Amino acid sequence: MYQAFDTTEQVTFSLDPFLSKAGRQAPDIAFGILQYRSDCQMRLDERSVELKAGDIALISSTAPVTLTSPVAGTLLDVRLFLLPISMSAGIGPNPLIDSLMRNKENAHIVFRRIHHRLTNGYCDQLVRLSTVEPQDTLLEYQQSVLAGLLLTELSRSDLEAMMIIESDFPETDLRHTPTARQEALVLNYIMDNIATVSLTNAASHFGYDTNYFSRLSRRLFGKTFSEQVRFIRMNQAKKLLELSTQSVNDIATGLGYKNVATFDHNFKAFTGKTPSEFRRSSR
Repeated sequence: MYQAFDTTEQVTFSLDPFLSKAGRQAPDIAFGILQYRSDCQMRLDERSVELKAGDIALISSTAPVTLTSPVAGTLLDVRLFLLPISMSAGIGPNPLIDSLMRNKENAHIVFRRIHHRLTNGYCDQLVRLSTVEPQDTLLEYQQSVLAGLLLTELSRSDLEAMMIIESDFPETDLRHTPTARQEALVLNYIMDNIATVSLTNAASHFGYDTNYFSRLSRRLFGKTFSEQVRFIRMNQAKKLLELSTQSVNDIATGLGYKNVATFDHNFKAFTGKTPSEFRRSSR
């Protein structure tokens, strides 16, 4: 199912009617896929998210979604897809998408700095297939396959941090959840506490002994907890340098660095450029 929002007015909608209508034929639709073709401000569950043309969001929520153009009177151009995706499809690997598909809870993920040529191509083809009349099982199968390919493209490992930055998963007991869900919850905790997070306070938050939580983190991420935090901080820094006007000092402080020289050193080791050089090149 496909819906286009092409207007200069604010748009508010709920996924429920779309999911209810589509679910009669395809009950395995887990979330809506929103493709932003213009800059947009999205409001969901009292959270406001700034989106750029080219961003893609996955949304599973019973709450209303409000889309507004950042400049009054300018065109809002957003596509909504609700497509059946097989639970056995070879998507990813991405723990957040897997969690969203399997748990069907109120949550959203925003993908930034993606490969526009590929993702736009998949979305354009989905529009073509979705608007063919009459719809039949072969067309539905083709759309399902394309949706899986789109999610696979979003799951490229080098985009991992950009996936988790705007994720919003409700937290449950870490001990009694599948591995993919555990990874998503720990990643979300790191993002919510990025300025102060440490192995000790993360272990305490989830009710684990520090040594055990350290081993759990290595098993989940294939690296130490500190390495994972540094990886996320560096990718968050890349996002802020590219998309915001915050000073390098403010970005370093917001990410938990007390010494901007340490931030500069870590960032250059991670990207090959100083923060200032990266900001200039990205613009």
